[in-house]
Amino acid sequence: MPADNSCISISGPWQHRFVQANGAQFHIAHAGTYSDTRPLVLLVHGFPQYWWAWREQIAPLAAAGFEVAAIDKRGFGGSDKTPNSADALLLTDDLIALVHSLGYDRAFLVGLGRGGALAWSAVSKAPDLFAGLVTVSSPHPRTLHRLGMHLTLRTWRHAIDSFLTPLAEKKLQDSRHIAQLLQEWSAPGNNGAAGQAELYTQALRLPGVARAALAQLRWTLLSQHSARGRQYLRESANPVKVPILAVRGALDPLLPPRAWNKDVEFARGSYELLTIAQAGHFVPEEQPAAFTDALRIFLQTHC
Repeated sequence: MPADNSCISISGPWQHRFVQANGAQFHIAHAGTYSDTRPLVLLVHGFPQYWWAWREQIAPLAAAGFEVAAIDKRGFGGSDKTPNSADALLLTDDLIALVHSLGYDRAFLVGLGRGGALAWSAVSKAPDLFAGLVTVSSPHPRTLHRLGMHLTLRTWRHAIDSFLTPLAEKKLQDSRHIAQLLQEWSAPGNNGAAGQAELYTQALRLPGVARAALAQLRWTLLSQHSARGRQYLRESANPVKVPILAVRGALDPLLPPRAWNKDVEFARGSYELLTIAQAGHFVPEEQPAAFTDALRIFLQTHC
């Protein structure tokens, strides 16, 4: 039976486009019009999501005067699934190349979870290209690669489970497992993300996606043991001088407040850590109004 890819092209106040960048084709949900006075806003999802994670933000940001592109990362959704989709150096370069492919020389980069780590790295690697950085549930990547108590036991349990292939790959294609994962990572009783489990599972069932998702997690966990991984961490450690808004959910079960303590080692411009109440790991879906307002204010202040 052919995979059901209708989850990629869901209609709404956006258009679906395909963009060539860095040797691959990327699917984006796009809204707004080009501006030569305002930077692009590039939205980068985390695990186990795809562009749909930003459905509540796309239209409001476009209405505020920004051109907005919510991407499917390489290996996810409607974007190419190349053999090397796990390499974070390549994934970082994808973000840089996408900004250029969309015709901009300035952009705001907004990333959640693993997408936030890549956003940190892209701004570190190409500082002149970015006007600002917004991370959600994503401390600096060098923090996440350090062993220590900045992560919770639930985070480490999930990391260990990610090695259990092919069982883990099958679990990612099971809507009951995805619903449980989304619920566990959310604030108690909040279904903003968990209510989308069927769509996220449908996207994970697309050919190659679950395998790419697990490969990216394993690459992250083992990065310090490979030359490419060590290079990625070095290139992610440059001082970031653009304005940064770091957002966390007050009830995030994966990342306690102390996980952000080391951000100031890398943030050399304005830096704000914003905690949003009644939200877990998936803040834009769990508290969309509060998050969108904070994001819009940040973008308008620094554009």
